[in-house]
Amino acid sequence: MIQFPEWTATRWWRLVLAWLPSCWLSLDAQLSTPSSPTRREPSRYQFETDASGTWFRAPDGSKFFSVGICFTNPGTRREDYDDENPSYAAWRFHPTPLDWARRTTERLHRWKFTTLGAWSDFETLSPASSNRFHYTPVLHAGSTAGAPWWDMWDPANVRRMRQVARDQIAKVQPKSRVIGYFSDNELGWWNATLWKMTWEHPPSSGQRRRLVNLVKAHYADDWKAMVQDFDPEKASNWKELSRRGMLYRKPGAGGIRVMRRFLGLMAGRYYELMREVILEADPGALYLGDRYQSFFYPEVASAASRHVDAISSNLNAQWNDGSFLRSYLETLHGLTGKPVLVSEFYMAAKENSSGNRNSHGVFPVQPTQDQRTSAARNTLQLLARTPFVAGADWFQLFDEPKHGRSDGENYNFGLLDIHDREYALSSVFQMFDPPALRASKSTRLDATGGIPPAPPQPFADFRPRHALLHWDRERGYVPPAESSGLCDLYAAWSSDALYLGLYSLDIAEAAYYRDGSVPKVDRALWTVVFKGKPVVRARIGSGREPLWNEPRVEIENASGLDHQVGNIAALRIPAELLAHPRLEAGQRIEIECSLVNHAGAGKHRWTLAFPLSD
Repeated sequence: MIQFPEWTATRWWRLVLAWLPSCWLSLDAQLSTPSSPTRREPSRYQFETDASGTWFRAPDGSKFFSVGICFTNPGTRREDYDDENPSYAAWRFHPTPLDWARRTTERLHRWKFTTLGAWSDFETLSPASSNRFHYTPVLHAGSTAGAPWWDMWDPANVRRMRQVARDQIAKVQPKSRVIGYFSDNELGWWNATLWKMTWEHPPSSGQRRRLVNLVKAHYADDWKAMVQDFDPEKASNWKELSRRGMLYRKPGAGGIRVMRRFLGLMAGRYYELMREVILEADPGALYLGDRYQSFFYPEVASAASRHVDAISSNLNAQWNDGSFLRSYLETLHGLTGKPVLVSEFYMAAKENSSGNRNSHGVFPVQPTQDQRTSAARNTLQLLARTPFVAGADWFQLFDEPKHGRSDGENYNFGLLDIHDREYALSSVFQMFDPPALRASKSTRLDATGGIPPAPPQPFADFRPRHALLHWDRERGYVPPAESSGLCDLYAAWSSDALYLGLYSLDIAEAAYYRDGSVPKVDRALWTVVFKGKPVVRARIGSGREPLWNEPRVEIENASGLDHQVGNIAALRIPAELLAHPRLEAGQRIEIECSLVNHAGAGKHRWTLAFPLSD
């Protein structure tokens, strides 16, 4: 979300590294970004991992799971208040800013929060005598200077990054409470957009020159080989391309490989710079990453691993019950080997006392406050039981304005309503006990123990936050045999059919193509094989209806383009296609299933050889 000024961990993520070609992850010496240098002094806070999981270690030696809140401030100023769009404003309820700070810190301590994060008003909150919080501010040091879209080798842009980091870090006191800093929030790292914008840089741009050199190296200086994958514009040879021009991907060709290498190169430069400017201004801080936008590119996360102390991502739950893809955090940790911080999560309800309609955005919403509380508890407990997660931040203290903030977002995200009244949701944090949750170790169920029965209407309400919600996604989860990450598969059955449900985070951008349209050949390809024979080949995703080859099969698909990265699909395979007149508990199902993401950018494969269970 953009804001304005213990189960046993599987090890399938290792296949992500095996799948990514080594040339993507280690560029030519002249193009690569080295690992960041060793610290000049130890960080104030440390990470500590024991048998139960990863924790923060504070300067006083105490160990804790960071329970943060990333937007805590006095709200709307008196001079900006709009009676036609009521909003939270501390001056309406508290005589002075210090009174508000005292009341707020008392509330947050009572609710057992440990950390003030991101956009919290550290200056106003710090003087409160009850303030015992740790701090994790966000700096916007890269985005303020145009990173990664503008030339990250331009000395003027680098100076701007350094100055922003220095100024923002100087404001946060005392330093003894600062765990570390997020460099930015939700940059997106849109591959096609960054590629296109970099080609539009002037010839003198260090970023554009490195892109030209990368493409030449990737194709061994062979222009004819390059044009098999790309359609050049305003350039007919390397010399002309070095001065001007653009390369568009050709449908069905292999250009995505060099585009992702470029993305990794840019990410390496960004994280190198951010670590440098943060530690120059505060040598004792941890670098906490840049708060991914509830999705990430594997190449970006891999590049980050060489420079960050922890990897961070916002978490927009895939379903309204607060649950999220198993593959998401597992892949993020697997690619980086770093502790994971969930830098914001949230849950809203239609029933709320601020009048929020929850209509301008794509965030999880429950009907009632009781259900909202239950869903938020579900998210928080899942995170605490994930051993490599060291902390999680609730998004904000109070609800958004009744009719929405300046960008239209109008959600019931608060622990308080706009009238300074507490929601029952605060009890989730007050009763949250990470050590106890981690001590009660449990292994998550999956389809290896037997494929569960399908719900009465497996295709019901097939839209984001609702599709697959009523499936048994615990017992029905199918562990991958091979995966490039960010995709879950679920299985279920009825007497007349086998059902497969798929949820992939697949980033398809119109900017990849000269005509701005994703062709059929580049849409995600979902294949099911039975006894060596493809039963189903379906093109899904890219915001269009699915296309498939077998008329006896039924498919539903909900997907989008550009910023809508979810690709959700469900498949009904009649029993007759699996050589059974009907399905019964105890029968064993053996099929192969695969998904190739948009333009071949990722691949996933599953082997189902499981019994049908009751």
